[in-house]
Amino acid sequence: MIDKLQDLFISLLSPWIPIMGKISPKVKYRLLTACFIADLVLFCIVRYVLLKESYFYNTVCGIFLMLLIALLSLDRSLQRKPWRRSMCIAWFGMCIVFTLSDLFVSKKACGLGIILALVFTGVFFAWQNHSRKDLLWKAFKDAVKYSFLLMAVISFLFRPYFEGGRYAGIFTNPNTFGLYLYVIFAVYMSDLDWNVETGKKIRKSLPTYLQLALVIFYLLVSQARTAMLAIGAVFILWIGVRIYMGKKQRRYAGFLKGLAVLVLVTAVCYPVYFAGIKNLPKLVDHPIMFEEDVLYLSNGEKIEDIGDKVLAEFDEIESVQVTDHKTESNGIWGRIVRSLDSNATLNKISSGRITIYKAYIQKLNIKGHKRVTMKINNKQVSHAHNNWLQFAYTYGVPSMLFYSVITVLSLIRSILFYMTNRRRNATYAFLIPAICVGFLVATLTECLFLPFEVFPAFAYWFAFGDMFEKTLEEKEVAA
Repeated sequence: MIDKLQDLFISLLSPWIPIMGKISPKVKYRLLTACFIADLVLFCIVRYVLLKESYFYNTVCGIFLMLLIALLSLDRSLQRKPWRRSMCIAWFGMCIVFTLSDLFVSKKACGLGIILALVFTGVFFAWQNHSRKDLLWKAFKDAVKYSFLLMAVISFLFRPYFEGGRYAGIFTNPNTFGLYLYVIFAVYMSDLDWNVETGKKIRKSLPTYLQLALVIFYLLVSQARTAMLAIGAVFILWIGVRIYMGKKQRRYAGFLKGLAVLVLVTAVCYPVYFAGIKNLPKLVDHPIMFEEDVLYLSNGEKIEDIGDKVLAEFDEIESVQVTDHKTESNGIWGRIVRSLDSNATLNKISSGRITIYKAYIQKLNIKGHKRVTMKINNKQVSHAHNNWLQFAYTYGVPSMLFYSVITVLSLIRSILFYMTNRRRNATYAFLIPAICVGFLVATLTECLFLPFEVFPAFAYWFAFGDMFEKTLEEKEVAA
């Protein structure tokens, strides 16, 4: 099956190789970077500036951009690549379950299984055949950096900070802002790891430290708890692997120096950055406010009269009443709901997520549901605030099982990828496990799964390309 799929990719992409060969590598790199920036524009702008339900628009444009990425990544003849059997079984099994659920239950956000099975794997295959995959990942990383720096300029000049509030940058919600910051943090941490691994001088690495300090600053003023956990997990992972490699190589100096400089630069830059977001928008005196803007206060309250909040209304949304009395069901879901019933304090701390979890658990079935959203106690919630529950609700319980296997494989394989490629692919080796670990932590309390709707989901699914292929280094280690 895998050989036939790869043969299909070869037959579809090979005619484009001579055409792509006429484009200079520099131009292809710039176009590739522009494609990733366009992806970020779709995620960041369409949804919040156009203020419309844009799943179809984003998906069509996203698929088109993925096709461009695949074509721009062609630089030599294509050949079959060895893919991991365990990864293929879990990945394509998950895609089949998603697609079957789409067939049984018509969905507004449909087609995820086909997109992952054909579009993403097609790009994976093209990248695995490229002679300089590090340059392709450089285009991805540069797109994230350019977008972040542009966002920072707009935020510093035009997005005011309100005392006692949580800062959202160019977004309307500080939690969404924080989730994007986790991917940006992963990109810059891979640069920091590259600097440490290759012994790059501090003076030449200063831009990385300054921009990492800016990411940490934005994280702190956004007060996004999920993002703090995700970024904290990525940072702990980096410290852990560097300590492990230091013990193995008996070299700690570079790691400790890099860590100390990061802490120092962050401490020095924080008051400078804070003065910037407080005073620069006042000096410019041309604040940019969105109709969806809501001021999230540090105490958990909201002030919605900064702008007119526009909510997308849906019909046929499933409604659930979650009561406080204990359920009598003895099934597995009943026992889970019963264990959550008495946790009023935890429910408050988690911003009502326990109530949301209970509601979604009550409605799980085999085939899935039409919508992602649900009405709970007459109040509409956008999603389950947990990827496992969301997959089980939208695509049926079997999809959650396949997704769980994929999650475990991504954690194991991404860390192994780093251990075996940190020298050969030092420019992006840490990016793969950083994305996977951060995504796992973030999706414990948030829902991120549609690749052309939210960029963290795109980054996670995209990172699988390097985990599919059996690399020469890993074969040597196994031997």
